[in-house]
This record gives sequence, C-alpha cells and structure tokens, in this order.
Amino acid sequence: MAASFGVDIAGAHAFALEGGYSNETMRVDAASGTFVVRRYGRLHVTAAEIAFEHAVATHAAARMDEIVAPLRDGEGRTLAIAPGGGIAAVFPFVDGVTGRRDPATARAAARVLARFHRAVRDVHVAGGMRSLRFVGSFSALRERFVRLAADPLVGRALDWSALVAATTAATARAAPLAGGLPHVIVHGDVNPGNVVTAGAGEVRGLIDFDFAHETERVYDLGTLLDEFAREHDDASLDVARIAELVAAYAAEAPLADAERELVPEAMLRRAASLVWLVVTRHGERVPGDVGGAPRYAARVVEIAAAAASIREAARG
Repeated sequence: MAASFGVDIAGAHAFALEGGYSNETMRVDAASGTFVVRRYGRLHVTAAEIAFEHAVATHAAARMDEIVAPLRDGEGRTLAIAPGGGIAAVFPFVDGVTGRRDPATARAAARVLARFHRAVRDVHVAGGMRSLRFVGSFSALRERFVRLAADPLVGRALDWSALVAATTAATARAAPLAGGLPHVIVHGDVNPGNVVTAGAGEVRGLIDFDFAHETERVYDLGTLLDEFAREHDDASLDVARIAELVAAYAAEAPLADAERELVPEAMLRRAASLVWLVVTRHGERVPGDVGGAPRYAARVVEIAAAAASIREAARG
C-alpha cells in the first residue's frame, strides 16, 4: 500500500500501531521518511465519507502545520483498495507522543483547535452528508435513550431516566440560543489520543478525522473541554481549567455570547453521544454489552449537575 502511493519501500520496516477502534494502522519507516498506512472498516464507513475526511484534512494542512494531508497516488487519489479488502490510505507520520493532559498541553490544544476552525471556515458540506445540528442531535439522543431503556438486554445497564432528563433539559436550554451558534467543520473527537505532542505545551499534530462533520463550532470546544479538563478519563471535571481552556481558544477565535452560554450543553452532547455510540458498537458484537458506556453516562450526569458553574467559567 505504501508503494502504491509513491513510498520507496526498499529496505523499509513496518509494524502495527496500537490504539483506535475504527481502523488498523501500520507504521512504515522508509528511506524517504516515516508514514502510516491506514485501513478503514470497522464502523462501516463509505468511500465518500472517507474522501470527505481527506478533503478536510488536505484543506487544513495547506493552512497549518499541525495537520497532515493524505498522500496521493499517480492519478491524484487518496484512497485505494487494500489487499484482503477494505479501503486504505497513507499519511505522513507525525512524530511525538499522545495522551498528555497537563494544563500547558491542554491550552495549546485549544489554540490549535481554534486555528483549525479558522482554516476550514470556507469548507461546507454538500448534500447533507455529515451534517448535524445541535438541537436535533439532543432530540435524537433522547429518543434513542427512551428506546434503550425499554430494551430487555440493556434496560438495567444504565440509568436511562437520568440520561433522558439531561438531554431533555439540554434541548430546552439550547433551542432559544441555537440560531446564534456559528457552524463549521468540526474535528469531532478532540481527545488526548488525537493530539500529538513533543512535550508539555508543544502540539505537533491533530490527527484522526474519522468523526469530522459540519455542526455548531461549540461542539468541538465542548469535546475538548470534556476531555482536557480532567486529570484522566475517570477524573472529575476541573471547572477552573475550563475557564483557562475557553480563554485559550477565544484568543485565537473569538466566541459568540451564545457559544459561551451553551458550553455545558456542548459538553453534555459529546458525552451523551458517546453513551449511544459505545452501547451500539458493543451491542453489535455482543448483545447486551454496553462496554465503557457507564463512564460517559456518569459524565452526562456530572455535567448536568455542574452546568451553572461551567457556564460561569465559560463566560470568562
């Protein structure tokens, strides 16, 4: 696969990379550089959707150093059929480490995210593909939780009533303000595993655009806050850090008043979406298995309870 995209593999070494559920990745160390071969497939993604991700990354990569574009073959394509099936692509490897959550790295990630939003402000979704709206997503999540609560396999696995109550309240809160929320292409999964660093506060790359879509910009900010305002995945939110991260983002891309007001709802939407995604994903493999969904359900409840404090922090 690397050779098909113009990488000289004579004497090269390849080995599997860990992490990620959706795709398989191999690192290739070649004379001309280091690359990642990525085979897509576990989330039933289509070629058109992957092409959209690649277009977003390519557009942003031309405007900022922290994002890399996929390689193109001799005919200008970024996608190929992998041996054994599936769609594959090749990217330059971004050297560094992932997983850092220290305050300096978190602030740097917020600044990079803001510059990404500026870089793709002139990219738009055609034909409704990968487009989602704030209020509609809450309504959809609420209905999914109602159905899951009645499912005999998972009905007792989580406190679905709390999730229904939280998404109902978020809908009511967001509806009057949604018209004042700027839309943009969002990364969709800004977590420490997708931020490559060379040390505290030095972000080298924002990677993995599997969840890129068009929606309200504050959704991406909410995702970053829900991830980086914690010491680790199961730690409580640090509301003081939320204020710092919002300020870091706003220094690069000023926020509308409505965005600041709906930061808690953006965070809640992210956590609630992960509840549904994880339950659905694990249930496809083992009926009744909810995987790590309790972690995200707990976040929904926590965010709902702390909404007033989060909102005050976001106002600055």
